[in-house]
Amino acid sequence: MIKVYGSVFSRAGMVMLALEELGLEYEAVDMLPRSEQTQTSEYRALNPTGKIPTLVDGDLVLFETQAILFYLARKYGNGRLWGTTPEEEADILRWSLFVSNQMEVPALDILIQFKFNKDNPDQSVIERASEELNRFLPTLEQQLQGREWVSGDHLTIADIHGATVLSWPKLGGFDYSAYPEVHRWIKSILSHPAQKTLMAKAAK
Repeated sequence: MIKVYGSVFSRAGMVMLALEELGLEYEAVDMLPRSEQTQTSEYRALNPTGKIPTLVDGDLVLFETQAILFYLARKYGNGRLWGTTPEEEADILRWSLFVSNQMEVPALDILIQFKFNKDNPDQSVIERASEELNRFLPTLEQQLQGREWVSGDHLTIADIHGATVLSWPKLGGFDYSAYPEVHRWIKSILSHPAQKTLMAKAAK
């Protein structure tokens, strides 16, 4: 059985969402980022970075969220979460990498201030991160005009990864009012049936 190391409320949640959407059975080994569990020799043997998530599928041990999502879509998707032509595949990767390369760091910066400095956030960090997000969000807003999904005509790993990452600054109070299509997209992924199933499992 597939095994996923990480919390549903971390990057591992993206992997679990993909697994739920694909209807795959898996075992979730709950551990938080930067926890003692991630620093054990046993876990470091699986993932030398000491970060999460890590996926184990038979003899394959894989870390890095986007690589895991790519693997699951290619291995088990049968067209779901992925494309059917090189052009479609490239477009999915383009938008996933666009969010990762241009907006993931500032999104995480805002989330960290919300999670760990909620009573006294560093406003300079928030302002700098917000400025960076505002630099690139117009491109994504334009892409989502008249589209349900960021790439193609169905849910893909680009939606799972991108919308999840951009939900982080939303938790930290980032104002998406100037980007209604991005905001709609984020909410649609967070309320997707597979996400609801995942949250129900996490609540048990």
